Amino acid sequence: MDASEIVWLLIRSLIGVLIGSFIIIWLYLRKTYNYWKDRGILYDKPVPIFGNLGFIMRRSIWDYCYELRNRHPSDYVGIFLAWNPVLMVQSPELAKNILIKDFEYFPNRYLYSGYSDPLGTLNLFTVRNPLWKKLRYELSPMFTSLRLRKITELMNTNATELVKKIKRDYVEKNNVANLKELFSMYTSDTVAYNVFGIRVSILNDKPSPLWYITRHMVQWTFWRGLEFTMIFFVPLMAAILRFKFFSAPATDYVKNIFWDIAKHRKEDDTKNENDFINILLKLKKKLNDSAEPDSPPADDVILAQAAVFILGSIETSSTTIAFVLHEIAHRPDVQEKLFNEISEAVKRKGRDVLDYNELLELKYLAACVNETLRMHAPVPYLDRLCAKDYKLDDNLTIETGTPVFINVLAIHYNEKYYPEPEKFRPERFMKEIDTTNPVFLPFGEGPRFCIGKRYGMLQVIASLAQVILHYRIESVLPYTVRTDPYAVILAPKDGLSVNFVPR
Repeated sequence: MDASEIVWLLIRSLIGVLIGSFIIIWLYLRKTYNYWKDRGILYDKPVPIFGNLGFIMRRSIWDYCYELRNRHPSDYVGIFLAWNPVLMVQSPELAKNILIKDFEYFPNRYLYSGYSDPLGTLNLFTVRNPLWKKLRYELSPMFTSLRLRKITELMNTNATELVKKIKRDYVEKNNVANLKELFSMYTSDTVAYNVFGIRVSILNDKPSPLWYITRHMVQWTFWRGLEFTMIFFVPLMAAILRFKFFSAPATDYVKNIFWDIAKHRKEDDTKNENDFINILLKLKKKLNDSAEPDSPPADDVILAQAAVFILGSIETSSTTIAFVLHEIAHRPDVQEKLFNEISEAVKRKGRDVLDYNELLELKYLAACVNETLRMHAPVPYLDRLCAKDYKLDDNLTIETGTPVFINVLAIHYNEKYYPEPEKFRPERFMKEIDTTNPVFLPFGEGPRFCIGKRYGMLQVIASLAQVILHYRIESVLPYTVRTDPYAVILAPKDGLSVNFVPR
């Protein structure tokens, strides 16, 4: 056999391998994308390889969830995250079963970034059982009413600085504010003390190590958006590519500042019972005392909790505050009612700053925040992973290993529970919402609901009370605004803007 025949044989073999591989891949994808059809379940039509993720980096997952409930207004619908079939549940009754009643079938979240990313996989938001249950129990004392009362004092101090910054940077200079950035500064100052026990004020234009971390955590670039998309929707690929839940600069900075403070406390024999770092150092000792051969390093576990607390405290709260101001800027009547409620409380108490109990008495302000969370839920879906075969109803049994998502927006915009759901109507939250089914899900529901729910609400209300008391809010943008296509959780494109007018 001469050289030309050998070359031709190799070419034919290569072509055969390529054709064979193509056929195998085609058959695999055909079987995969027929998953819901074979079970007689309504599904969103996928495209090869991407499934229903063809929108990524062009539109947000928030927009996808919002549009899905319009295309398929059913109790549940099948979708595909790349090649993985996922059930999207849109009924509060079924959501109640999955999140609460039958939690044992769905104890873990779906998102995952792999063992190469300990801060991303070991934090309370992402970690799986049984470690999740232990962490939840140990971290709960951070959010007792006693601690929240003390934290409110700091929130009020920072809210006062916020009012001064608005006057200094936006009123006197006649600038339009970027709300997302402004309130990320406010939440950053608050979390600096709550986690690390350090008082800093980026709001007062002073250097803040937490602001350095925050900018890396909440800045949605194309690359960070891609990393988060893979971690949340294609975790196998995220693990293979070693993507990180927290950016490398933020991760390094959290480690450095955490251990630096811990070292100084040990050397000086000091501690701060009120901050998160003290709870985490106690947790480290407990983890080391009860460690088993396959237990993750205690250092990684406690750092993961610090990182996720920073992200959770800053990102969702700043977005919510921005959207509240955007909504009331377009509704002067609502804004005036809010101002009257706050100013009357201030006159009644005889001081400009309201304490923990007094802030909780601002019922209309709380209603405005809740209505904003309904319409602009920071997390548009809740993810769970089926741990064992589960009979959802007479038509479908969810197989072990199948991801199940709860479409929060489908429930929040359900006319049965929220008449005229496209309209901003805070009054609907002035009366009791039906709690027999989870129809209000911005903080999740069941055992894995957001542990920082009360902290987050207080942080939002404390800042809004001060801002609305001192300024009238005027709109500078159209009512309908774009969401950031790079963000996995809700983020307004370009941060949202308003004008502040002194009262």
